[in-house]
Amino acid sequence: MTKAIVALLMFALISTRVEAQESDLQRVADALDVATIKTFQFTANGKMGAVGQSTSPMAPWPRHYVKSLVRQYDFTQGAMREELLRTQGEAPASGGGGQPIEIEARTIALVSGEFAWNEAGKNTVAQPHQVTSRAHELALSPHALVRAAFANNASVTKRTIDGRQMTVIAFNDQGKRQITAYANDQNAIERVESSYGHPVVGDMKVVTNYGPYRDFAGVKFPTKIVQYQDGHPSLDVTVTAVRANPTVTIEVPANVRNAETVVKSEKAADGVWFLAGGSHNSALIEMKDYLIVVEGPQGDHRSKALIAEVKKLVPNKPIKYLVNTHHHFDHSGGIRAFAAEGATIVTHEINRPFFERAARNSWSLAPDILAKSKKMPVFQSMGDNMVLTDGARSVELYQIGANAHHDGLIMAYLRKEKILIEADAFSPRGIPKTPNPFSVNLEANVRRLNIEVERILPLHEHIVPYGELLKAIGKDPAAAKKR
Repeated sequence: MTKAIVALLMFALISTRVEAQESDLQRVADALDVATIKTFQFTANGKMGAVGQSTSPMAPWPRHYVKSLVRQYDFTQGAMREELLRTQGEAPASGGGGQPIEIEARTIALVSGEFAWNEAGKNTVAQPHQVTSRAHELALSPHALVRAAFANNASVTKRTIDGRQMTVIAFNDQGKRQITAYANDQNAIERVESSYGHPVVGDMKVVTNYGPYRDFAGVKFPTKIVQYQDGHPSLDVTVTAVRANPTVTIEVPANVRNAETVVKSEKAADGVWFLAGGSHNSALIEMKDYLIVVEGPQGDHRSKALIAEVKKLVPNKPIKYLVNTHHHFDHSGGIRAFAAEGATIVTHEINRPFFERAARNSWSLAPDILAKSKKMPVFQSMGDNMVLTDGARSVELYQIGANAHHDGLIMAYLRKEKILIEADAFSPRGIPKTPNPFSVNLEANVRRLNIEVERILPLHEHIVPYGELLKAIGKDPAAAKKR
């Protein structure tokens, strides 16, 4: 009889706690009117940091000014559309993120379920390496967060933090994100600590602060959004307009849903191939007994396709080295797949501690090929220069000195073929109104090193004669040849 009474009391206590948790979470939901808001839109302006595009792994993300940021959410479909209009922030230009921006840059980025893509006019381009980061941004919206808290049976507790009573909502979102949110005594979410799986750093830590809430014509929403990713400022915007339940139509285009990672190989010289087919290129160099690949960009999806193409081109030689031109996330997201293949990662010495720290990080939220293999990557670092040689062919690696794009930017040079392989210092997209300082610096380094270049294999765009670089910086190729 006594045991039965104790069991009933325990059940009642547990039920009371569960009801209290549910009621605390429900109060937060009610404050946001989550039940009736199916779609949402906010408009903001301010500044942002280009995540993963700093001048070195230690530096903050380069700043851009946000002229306009419009985010649309469809919470029922798990979809988001972001239209971003940004202008140059760093003066002079330093780091990546599409710098220098001549006037303004517009980006339309979308995510829906397991698909991410960009819109450019009528064209849509799949962005599979952006799925986790964009889905994470969607999940951080206060309305989406509370919905997910209910769906994932969040732990809800009361805590006193800095003398204030806070409701703490913690949950793992479908195994893809870890989220802890803090709501104040007005049931408004003020702070979110989260992490998501990232192809370069593993479980990326993010802190998002929501400023004072305001009633936007009957809809409560924060007036400030301030975010830090991997410890550096990534977003600082003021919300100027809000719409509840606007018409939001986000459909995954057929070409995105059916997209395959394409690698198109072009023979640049005997034993040298240009590996294109996407927004980022790589290069393959055949040595006597092994292979060298320059650049493992984006993520596993790209590197798996690159490795398959390499094995098709040269089936009986191992990939001994993967040369990483710099740590920018779009250029280093695929290096770990090459490490899993057994390749040594060659990178500038300023990048090595960062990559080694990332290798020791947790990879629980989106484990990649290397994490699943349980291997640790092997790195070989360089300073101003290094030569990879087998006695028959030499690949000369040089730091592009004093280039403001990155403090450890590496280019590869094949002396016999007079081929230069480089990333981001020059991307042949026509002649700019003002010479790109990164390109001006590249040409200065070529002269400083006294190397003769006939062709450039750029890791964006297509193979071009060296004269195209000269034209882009306002020099006459014919006059330069005579000197």
